[in-house]
Amino acid sequence: MDWEAAFAPYDEETYRFVIERIGPQDVVLDIGAGDLRLARRLAAIAKHVYAIERNAEVLSHADRSTLPDNLIVVGADALTWPFPSDVTVGVLLMRHCAHVAEYVARLKAIHCSRLITNARWKMGVEAIDFRSGVSYDPDRAGWYACACGSIGFSGVDPELITTQLLDEVVEVENCPNCRV
Repeated sequence: MDWEAAFAPYDEETYRFVIERIGPQDVVLDIGAGDLRLARRLAAIAKHVYAIERNAEVLSHADRSTLPDNLIVVGADALTWPFPSDVTVGVLLMRHCAHVAEYVARLKAIHCSRLITNARWKMGVEAIDFRSGVSYDPDRAGWYACACGSIGFSGVDPELITTQLLDEVVEVENCPNCRV
């Protein structure tokens, strides 16, 4: 099954997490916008919203009769559609996404500052600030989450593992998967 083409709405808690992180000056790119239920809510807050959905059947079920003026709907594949240069925040709610690194690279190329997603950890939702990552350090023990979309745990002597080490996640750039 092509999980990325499948559409299923998320719960209110997930949408609320996203909405609470959007401001009136944000220009949002909603990748995999589905039936536009989140895009419409984002448009009520943000300066502008681009909602991109590749599944024409899903878009055909969305009510497009009364779209707000600041919401542009695009029926295209987000992997190939040229991202607008004014995007400040990307939204990618797609747990089964296999292309997180590509989306991150494309968002960073247009100087987008943030990505709100559930695709990196495949659970929960997080806001990734592209401006805050430190360079990956193979000698630092513990969990890391890379801007490329990869996550991992740097090795350490098992006797040195603490609860704090297991609870902390460091945002990094240039992890080993970036170099593959």
